[in-house]
Amino acid sequence: FRARFGVERNGENLLADGVYSKNSEIKDGYPEFTMQMLMDLGWDGDLTAEERASIDAVAGPETNWKTDLSGGIQRVAIKHECAPFGNAKARALVWNFPDPVPLHREPLYTNRRDLVEDYPTYEDKTFWRVPTLYESIQKKDFSKDFPIILTSGRLVEYEGGGDETRSNPWLAELQQDMFIEVNPRDANNMNIRDGKDVWVSRPEGARIKVKAMVTERVGEGVAFMPFHFGGHLEGKDLRDKYPKGSDPYVLGESTNTVQTYGYDSVTQMQETKCTLCSIMPA
Repeated sequence: FRARFGVERNGENLLADGVYSKNSEIKDGYPEFTMQMLMDLGWDGDLTAEERASIDAVAGPETNWKTDLSGGIQRVAIKHECAPFGNAKARALVWNFPDPVPLHREPLYTNRRDLVEDYPTYEDKTFWRVPTLYESIQKKDFSKDFPIILTSGRLVEYEGGGDETRSNPWLAELQQDMFIEVNPRDANNMNIRDGKDVWVSRPEGARIKVKAMVTERVGEGVAFMPFHFGGHLEGKDLRDKYPKGSDPYVLGESTNTVQTYGYDSVTQMQETKCTLCSIMPA
């Protein structure tokens, strides 16, 4: 494992104990490689004059394998059958995360109000001077007006935002409409028919217009939308907004429009896999 987190913590060794890669000349754990480490091992003589000059120009002995523009530190470490990124123990306890050991926490928008007390979210926080809401959202119950759990994911035909793949005529032919998957029982209760347009709304006010796919691929109370579409906004086609010749063959609503507020406390990525929505015929 990479030695990214130092060599010890609270007096405990974080480097590997007596294990190493095959043919490694260091028969134990070791930190990330630096120029100083090469010098201490006597391996700096394996550097070329050009590599050494480049390393000196960066930070001299403090240059590490990640900042070495010449690649010399990496090359020499690998020559001696060592990993440039070090040899450390697996990190099971992530002490600089809010939950050093992962815990289940209910989504900010959840219809399982009985679980909120046992698995609450975080307190509202400020990250890098940016206020981020958690508890103040979760304490409100949106499930009566927005009873369907909404999640999103990938399609085989498209990838990412979809601009590139929706501009491919062969792939665009395979997926021509943005859609939402709805369980047959929910569709019956909401008077939704397969292939018909529906409005999908979120608690924060936005809504999108998409095709309904009535299918048992989603369970009762759950809906799914792909995340590869764009070019429509709340029922309006925005194709005329594209520069000439740059619009993809297929446009559609973006699921992000109806995803709700919520951010992962570590990566600050948006919460697009677990929220609530309402669905009604268009």
